[in-house]
Amino acid sequence: MSRVRRAAGAAWMRSAAMLAACGALAAGCGDEPAGPAEGERYEVAFERLGRLPAHQGTYTVWVHDDRDTVAVASVPSGSANEPVPAVTFAMPLANARGVFVSVEPAVDPSSAASPTRLLAGRFDGPIAALGFEGVATLRRPLEPDPGAHSLFTTSNNSEGYPSAENAGLWLFTLTPSRNVHGTREVKVSPLDAGWTYEGWLVWQGPPQVWISYGKFRPDETGLLTSRDDTGTGPFAGAEDFRNAGVEDVPGEEWTSDEIAAQLGIELPGGFDLPLEVDAVDGDGRALWHHVISIEPAADLVEGPLEGEPFPVRPYENPIGAGGPGLPRTIELVREAPSAEVRRIES
Repeated sequence: MSRVRRAAGAAWMRSAAMLAACGALAAGCGDEPAGPAEGERYEVAFERLGRLPAHQGTYTVWVHDDRDTVAVASVPSGSANEPVPAVTFAMPLANARGVFVSVEPAVDPSSAASPTRLLAGRFDGPIAALGFEGVATLRRPLEPDPGAHSLFTTSNNSEGYPSAENAGLWLFTLTPSRNVHGTREVKVSPLDAGWTYEGWLVWQGPPQVWISYGKFRPDETGLLTSRDDTGTGPFAGAEDFRNAGVEDVPGEEWTSDEIAAQLGIELPGGFDLPLEVDAVDGDGRALWHHVISIEPAADLVEGPLEGEPFPVRPYENPIGAGGPGLPRTIELVREAPSAEVRRIES
């Protein structure tokens, strides 16, 4: 017998002896905690996630092993301003490997999980930590320093320049040195195919009024180098607003309701045009904020100004006074959602 075979045999004999001793003592003997067993009760506790209104879909919890994936719980619907409550379930699999949370559509013809996965993680003993980054985002966390946006309009330059420059918001800066990454464009983390970004102009109210300026995805480096799905928007005065204009970044302009009226589209809130998105109140506080949310890609079928923001809204900045030429820094103001799955001790 070779030396390698003798060493392997000795190691096997030592392992067998330890297992026998552990069994006799009915203890772990330093082994890792046992993983999930079929029939055990588990709880999923969520952090930094708002509820999902019923018409936007359902958060569904799934457990999987190497062969099967089983839906085990659904989160009750509610307002995005309400935190998601913990949910419990009985473990359906004897050797579960992991857990994920998906967003299932409000009208769901399929019993399988949707491709829009919000959180996921693997069991480490009786616990699984579920993360958003690396699941909804690709191989990286949320970008901490996305850059700055500008107030700018081109749709009404024929009326003379400057032309209500504070009636447009575009994701670029005239001073690239202000951006950590050194380019004029905003930079965000690339997303999984089940997700997209959406930009919002938000009147602070009360009540708040959310006005979408379109959905968009970055290039492979994370830079926003192409326009969003609504182009200059239905309030920019161009009939072909998705393709009009010279901007090659996401954004929108709110200068005219001529085309919007023909399409039967009304601006939420009943604001006069052109908008003054740099308006402030008597104490100098910004009346408009800029928000970037992360949305299920299935919502790309929405038309202009349809829908409402998904509860994951990581980026926000008050616009405020200072003139159109002042770069407004977009800030990561909310950490990514997460969850923990833990066995409930009887």
